[in-house]
Amino acid sequence: MIMVGLWRPLAALVLAGLLGWTAAAPARTAGADAAAEEFRAVWVATVYNLDYPAKATTDPAALKRQADEILRGCADMGMNAVILQVRPSCDALYPSRLFPWSRYLTGRQGTAPAEGFDPLAYWVEQAHALGLELHAWINPFRVTKAGAEELAALSADHPAVLHPEWVAEHDGNYYLDPGLPEVRELVVQGAEELARNYDVDGIHLDDYFYPGSDFDDAAAFDRYGGSFSNVGDWRRENVNQLVKALGERLHAIRPELAYGISPSGVWADSRSIPGGSRTTGGYESYYAAYADSRKWVKEGWIDYICPQIYWYIGHKTMDYAAIARWWADTVEGTGVSLYIGMADYQAGKSDPADPWYGTAAIQAQLALNDTLPQVAGEVHFRYRLIASNDALSALYRETYQRVQSPVTEPTPAPTAAVPTPVPTPEPSGSLRLDTSGKGAYIQGSGGLFRPDDALTRAEAVALLARLSKDEQGNLLYNEAETASGFPDVDADAWYAPYVAFARAWGVAGGYPDGTFRPESPVSRAELVKLLCAYFDRPGAAGETSFPDVPAGHWAADAIAYAAAQGWISGYPDGSFQPEQTVTRAETVKILNRALGRPAAEQAEPETLFSDVPQTHWARAEILAAAQ
Repeated sequence: MIMVGLWRPLAALVLAGLLGWTAAAPARTAGADAAAEEFRAVWVATVYNLDYPAKATTDPAALKRQADEILRGCADMGMNAVILQVRPSCDALYPSRLFPWSRYLTGRQGTAPAEGFDPLAYWVEQAHALGLELHAWINPFRVTKAGAEELAALSADHPAVLHPEWVAEHDGNYYLDPGLPEVRELVVQGAEELARNYDVDGIHLDDYFYPGSDFDDAAAFDRYGGSFSNVGDWRRENVNQLVKALGERLHAIRPELAYGISPSGVWADSRSIPGGSRTTGGYESYYAAYADSRKWVKEGWIDYICPQIYWYIGHKTMDYAAIARWWADTVEGTGVSLYIGMADYQAGKSDPADPWYGTAAIQAQLALNDTLPQVAGEVHFRYRLIASNDALSALYRETYQRVQSPVTEPTPAPTAAVPTPVPTPEPSGSLRLDTSGKGAYIQGSGGLFRPDDALTRAEAVALLARLSKDEQGNLLYNEAETASGFPDVDADAWYAPYVAFARAWGVAGGYPDGTFRPESPVSRAELVKLLCAYFDRPGAAGETSFPDVPAGHWAADAIAYAAAQGWISGYPDGSFQPEQTVTRAETVKILNRALGRPAAEQAEPETLFSDVPQTHWARAEILAAAQ
């Protein structure tokens, strides 16, 4: 953890507001506004236990641990959103009145996790704590992936069991029939349930609409086909009705909710339909899946479109560049955001002659996307395949974090939402911290410093507690006191004494639900505000030079002061990005500047922290703080 001594008497009162946070605010708005910030997301698949969970279990601890691993992995790569598959086969990874618990989650359909654990609620909370959006991904019509055997094993409350007349067969598997109004209503109600019950940032549909042209829906066509002479046109209209109704009813509940669809990359070839893409590959979703995705965009029924362009640049029949440009032209002027679905699963081939050898194809696609102003981001398929490919995950860490790389400071961790202060009691007495600069104020754990990890709330209160003194210079922190009063702070946790101290002295409060959330990250603005509170400043410091820190920003005065003192600097585009999560290494650098502590001139001891090599940008700063 990191510790510092530089506090002044009125500081605790300021921090009472600073560290008494409420729940995270929505990351950003949807629709046309989404293009204002690049969308960098990862699909997390639950079907077949591809990504989550790795093995079905009812154990909440195991489910939490795996969720944390994935979310932190996404944040580490510079992503700002996760698209989690929450309804893979008309079943659910959350308690639902419409769908049974998924067998991919617990091993048996209809069986809930132990102890009343709600995986989706946990994913949403933890994603937001890391500054990530969480989009709920649903498959609208799929019932089985393993044919008749799986159909026979469905739980008694599965919609296909309750309504066998809704089920149609195709190629050995089973689907709810999109041609039935009752089925479309079920899909809409299922999405409404998610929007009402969870603080998800988006609802996401993938490309599973009609599974093929020989779908067994003759009875539904006879009943509902009406004036349609062509079954294909009727099927497309059924999907259109679902897409339109879903958007209207979701936005009636939550207007800010992002609603998007990820169709197959090719709408139609130009030789099939005038205005189609310059492709000749044979798979056209307009005909194969009866998905008129171009119409959804032109009509503005969705907030974003995410075509799965799963071919490389230069492909003879399905050229990535041609398809991406076609989609860019399609969304132009519509207000619908364009995110490109990318084939990360293809990358890493070992044959140098393979177009997907290494990461070169992905790098070329990212570079092309940057040249298309209509492309507002990418979505990557899928988490485990990216995480297991060291070169690919390194590419995203370098590419996505470089976009926000500061001039003189390292790449920060992913964005954290701006906390809203809640009042806490005035501290009982005055607090100071030692400013002698003679001792170490940081330490690691197990020989590691974790320089690129986000500074957490627990570590932030450790900054206060470890070296806090009264006006007579007496240390106030008592390591024996572990009763913090927060239900999510175990008495045996390393940070329990620090949190107990912070609460006892009115330094930090909790959230409205009574929790402290010790692992939640701290933002750049929060750290600067925290530091500035302990310096005598003659009034306001004036306006900042950062365009993203307006005069009305809650930390504007502190940021202006810190910049004037030379503690902080901005990014190449002139921004400060106040809500960006601050790392442990960044914290040390800023603290050293505030303390006037110079970087260590000697590199010894070389083995102080094994994860801070000679080449690390902040090595000298970290050594100066640790010695």
